[in-house]
Amino acid sequence: MEQKAKKQKPIINAHAHVFTSKHVPPLLAKKFVPFPFYYLAHLSLVIGIYKLFRKFNGLYYQNWHRNLRRVHYYIAVSIWRNPILAVLFWLLGAWLTLLTFYFLYDLILDLTHSSGDVTWLGRALESLRKLAMEYHIFPTKATLFLKILIALFVFVFVKSGRNLILFLFKKIFKFFKILPGAETRKLMERYLFLAKYAVYKQQTNIFSKMKDQYPQGSGFILLPMDMEYMEAGACQESYLKQLEDLEKIKSSAAYKKQGVKIYPFLFVDPRRIKDQNSKANKDATPFFAYTWDGEQVVLKESVVKTYMEGHKFSGFKIYPALGYYPFEKELLPLWKYAADHQIPILSHCIKGTIFYRGRKKKEWDEHWVFRDENTQKKLLLPETKNVDFQNNFTHPMNYLCLLEEPLLRILVEKYNDPKINEIFGYKGPNEPMGRNLNHLKICMAHYGGEDQWKKYLEKDSYGYSQQVNKNTGIGIEFLKTKEGSKAIDFDRLALMWKYVDWYSIISSMMMQYPNVYADISYILHDKDIFPLLKETLKTRHGKLRDRVLFGTDFYVVRNHNSEKELFVSSDAELDDEEFDLIARSNPDTFLKRTKTTTP
Repeated sequence: MEQKAKKQKPIINAHAHVFTSKHVPPLLAKKFVPFPFYYLAHLSLVIGIYKLFRKFNGLYYQNWHRNLRRVHYYIAVSIWRNPILAVLFWLLGAWLTLLTFYFLYDLILDLTHSSGDVTWLGRALESLRKLAMEYHIFPTKATLFLKILIALFVFVFVKSGRNLILFLFKKIFKFFKILPGAETRKLMERYLFLAKYAVYKQQTNIFSKMKDQYPQGSGFILLPMDMEYMEAGACQESYLKQLEDLEKIKSSAAYKKQGVKIYPFLFVDPRRIKDQNSKANKDATPFFAYTWDGEQVVLKESVVKTYMEGHKFSGFKIYPALGYYPFEKELLPLWKYAADHQIPILSHCIKGTIFYRGRKKKEWDEHWVFRDENTQKKLLLPETKNVDFQNNFTHPMNYLCLLEEPLLRILVEKYNDPKINEIFGYKGPNEPMGRNLNHLKICMAHYGGEDQWKKYLEKDSYGYSQQVNKNTGIGIEFLKTKEGSKAIDFDRLALMWKYVDWYSIISSMMMQYPNVYADISYILHDKDIFPLLKETLKTRHGKLRDRVLFGTDFYVVRNHNSEKELFVSSDAELDDEEFDLIARSNPDTFLKRTKTTTP
């Protein structure tokens, strides 16, 4: 008799989103587009335009439109097949492109009060205009309506002409050189997909679109987003309402009947803890409240208690790029609770388009724990642009400040809070604390980003970036003492912070700390990561292979690939053992809770 096949664990997508456009602040274009123009990219306006175009798109499937496309095809193919007509049509397109260029060129000169001769190219264009007018190629009295009509025709139907005009404008006008940059294009893509999913009013509608692309019985870690404090305008719907709807998905009888496994996480922002707890004096429910019974953090009536112990949410989500560190004072008691109950924490760890839009605060000029090399001064964080400064919040080395007792002790001393001191058994700056967070279970989402993976591969001579391979199963050793001293060598840490790729840092942490994980969500869209991913899963790297989680970042990554394509390509690029490891076994271990406490 053949042995009965061992039942497989379900596939688990360890990183997915189902929040709606109502949970996104309207001014995401802030810091990408100068004031006041980012108001023109107001999310509601973008969504309105998208819905309008979506209505027009429905005309494509009507009979009259099919007939019109048929007529258009036969006209176009007749021109293409006739050499004389083809040449005439090309000349017509070139002429209209020339007219459109000068119509827009003159308009920009009028708006900017420029003479147009600031560059050699500008002067050459003026000479070309005079030549065209002499041979009566350029009309001298075109009406505004005719100019608009010609410009629309060129931008819609003459692709080569449109591209040429934009290319020339970038060469002539400095303003065009900043629009659109790579980050702006990413933001525009994000906007478009927020607009696309805005047609779904409820989170359950978005979730249904995702789950149907997976085998029956699959599981999903669903991650809400609290963007109220990123200073990009007010969201249409409150974060607490978002949580209520997420709980309805979790408790849905229909999904349970289908065998769908749902693991919602609770998003935590230290500013909400501070803000909502201050409102508790007015009979509002605090976001996070606790007591210390001498051995553990015990939750009191609060939003955290309701969702973690009442509704049995599966973990915590944080997004430091929104403007805070993962080791803020308000978070430390919660992390002690999470560590002792082995509740997983998933943290954003990549440079992206969703980040804090306000001004850089004075307390962010220097790191709160690390020091600059060859000095006793705190590590300078010189970035001033929000898009760059977000890296200081999301840097993976920030988690060493939680996992390593000597670094955590520096934070506890800085906060000087009696309740925090009691929780961790703080006895002074030079004596180890009675309790710590070295058993914290945390996942660094996106594994640092595909750009950091490529940076790792390119750095073939930098010592620290060789440690993942050279120092097998350990990687980079982070905390060392200076020779002949018990003092931490902060010079090493400063060099790592500034110059070491995040792949090496995260991989080293995953090998050294038993509860540190990373998911490959979002970066899955880049097929170039798979060779390094397969290398990461080799047994020679010790526990590293047991800490990698499959995830897709649905629907945020939809501008690159469909969910189905991400799932299928991952399954195809990895062998069965590799895929089952990251999509079945590792996520299952990550989600398991076993209560434990430190001495």
